[in-house]
Amino acid sequence: MIFVFILLTIITSMLIFILYRGIKTVKYIKRLVSNKERFSVLIPPSPNKIVINRFKSILYETAIYCLENEKEKNEILRIFLEHIPNFLRSDSWSFLLTPNKGPWTFLTWSKNLDFVPLEEIAFELENEGENIRTVLESNKSFFIKNVKENVMWKQKNPFTVSWLGIPIKIGDEIVGVLNMDWFKTKRFTKMEKELAKAFKNEIEKVLTKVFGLNELFLNYHLDPLTETYNRKALEDYILNHPTVNENIALVFIDINDFKTINDTFGHMIGDQVLKIIVERIKNSLKTEDLIFRYGGDEFVLILKNINNREDAEKITNKLQLIVSDTILIEDYTITSSISIGYCLLPQETNDFKKALAIADKKMYIQKKFSNR
Repeated sequence: MIFVFILLTIITSMLIFILYRGIKTVKYIKRLVSNKERFSVLIPPSPNKIVINRFKSILYETAIYCLENEKEKNEILRIFLEHIPNFLRSDSWSFLLTPNKGPWTFLTWSKNLDFVPLEEIAFELENEGENIRTVLESNKSFFIKNVKENVMWKQKNPFTVSWLGIPIKIGDEIVGVLNMDWFKTKRFTKMEKELAKAFKNEIEKVLTKVFGLNELFLNYHLDPLTETYNRKALEDYILNHPTVNENIALVFIDINDFKTINDTFGHMIGDQVLKIIVERIKNSLKTEDLIFRYGGDEFVLILKNINNREDAEKITNKLQLIVSDTILIEDYTITSSISIGYCLLPQETNDFKKALAIADKKMYIQKKFSNR
């Protein structure tokens, strides 16, 4: 009887352990998987292993999405980092960019922080945030169970009780800290600590690869001489924007008599002239404006927030004026000029291809007129 009792006790204990482990596994896996996937509760795999593998697959799905949709670096970073808070279920979260040169700023945050003065908080953290400095210097996650009892906590936040800071490193550089806040005392389990560490490592690996691929992709779209976008980039841009609803000016530029400059001074000098002209044009544009090298001495600009012809004329006149300034290279004094045509979208057309043809035609008319 004693043997039977002991055997039953062992079997019961094993079943309880397996059941507990299975429920715990399913609890965490459900946060990451779709309802279509099913897992056995009675014979579960390692909880950490199954969750991390699923997390990896989500990251690679995200990587493909970002590359296929040509997302910018900050957007890629934002999309990736949202996966961790979604899993750990914090009450609020934010990601603080911490560049060595330049001010700290919040890149992204949860909706319940929309009305919080994040610019002021970022400034305070840069100057007094000992908790953030600890994360950056150690390159390790840092958890504070009760911020009110921790001398490092300087933030004037009445809601946060528990806080976790996770440094995010891409390549050899820590780009920022993921802040996760709980509004009540958080009991951070051993499993959650291990998963948080694993998620940090996996995200950093994938982000490093994605940023590398993104750099190659951007280089594929860049003109090596002028460091502007190339014609292929313009074609892809037009393909991704078949119609336009915002106010834009598409500008077609041709450098007058550029062949003469090459023939007179040589192609090496001609290349330098081209780079100087492009740099002058770039310096006259807004951050959101785009410049493409369409051909040898032809460029296309996409200027945002151009509401009328007066706005367009003001910019095109400015461009013609700055390009006409004398260029000094070695012992040579070179003068140049440009012909410009533009099309307003969507006033004249909401189709980029038609706009390109209209701007090209107007440029040709101006060029023909100036040669008389």
